[in-house]
Amino acid sequence: MNTVKKILATLVMTAMTSSAFAVANPSYEDVRDAIDNTLAKVEEAKAALDNGANNEVVIDMVSDARQLQKDIANNVLDVKRNQASNVLKQARTALSNNEQEPAKESLADALNRYKEIKQLYAANH
Repeated sequence: MNTVKKILATLVMTAMTSSAFAVANPSYEDVRDAIDNTLAKVEEAKAALDNGANNEVVIDMVSDARQLQKDIANNVLDVKRNQASNVLKQARTALSNNEQEPAKESLADALNRYKEIKQLYAANH
């Protein structure tokens, strides 16, 4: 009888923890908003860099964009999102090294990549 109680307790604990850690799939609106927010932040960073903003300010914007892009949770877009994130990382590195032209090129590339992600997502939904 003691073994039955242990097994039952284990089953109950397993059921409770698995449902507690279940992650809901984001809705279409959530993913679309994440794409739009990321795209807006990349556009903001590019505009700031083009207007001669302080590198530290632009680096913060790029870092914000990299955080926002993490909410683009969609299996179809994961590879493209990761590639775009790497381009943002290149832009941040260039800014840290005070390399304006490579940073501008990377931000323009990232902007195009996030626009493509937005189009792909809209076409699939």
